[in-house]
Amino acid sequence: MSTETAPEVKPPASRNKLLIIIGAAIVVLLAIIAIAVSSQAIRAGQEADAKASAIAEESKMAAIAAAGEKALADQRAEDAKTANYVCEQKLLKTHPTATIQAGKTKSTYKASDGSYDTTGGYTDAPAGNTIPMQFACSSIQQPNSTMWTVFLKNDGHGSTVR
Repeated sequence: MSTETAPEVKPPASRNKLLIIIGAAIVVLLAIIAIAVSSQAIRAGQEADAKASAIAEESKMAAIAAAGEKALADQRAEDAKTANYVCEQKLLKTHPTATIQAGKTKSTYKASDGSYDTTGGYTDAPAGNTIPMQFACSSIQQPNSTMWTVFLKNDGHGSTVR
């Protein structure tokens, strides 16, 4: 018995080169796709971070604005109490024997000119007025001062109350 070996059939060299080139091209293409996908993921992450940062900044600004509004409201409430007081003092200066009705004096802020309109009630028994009467004032605080200009509306004369 004789053994003959079949000759090994090799593809032509140009075919091997072509397969290597195609394989390398596929690897390069896959690498490009991987880089593109990862850069999109990074960009999406950056956009998400930027959005979260913007939301946090907006929230912080809203908190600052709310604190500012509260401080302004607190200051206006304090100024309204002072407007009540200076109006009552103006009334007592005009009607020294008057008795102010407790809890009836109310001041309202007017944004148009920064003044306060104040109303309240009083009696003046020594002057013969036992029936409660209403008084009304307009007052404004002088800029950068503790002084107020008060106009008692029922007699129309203004003066500064310290």
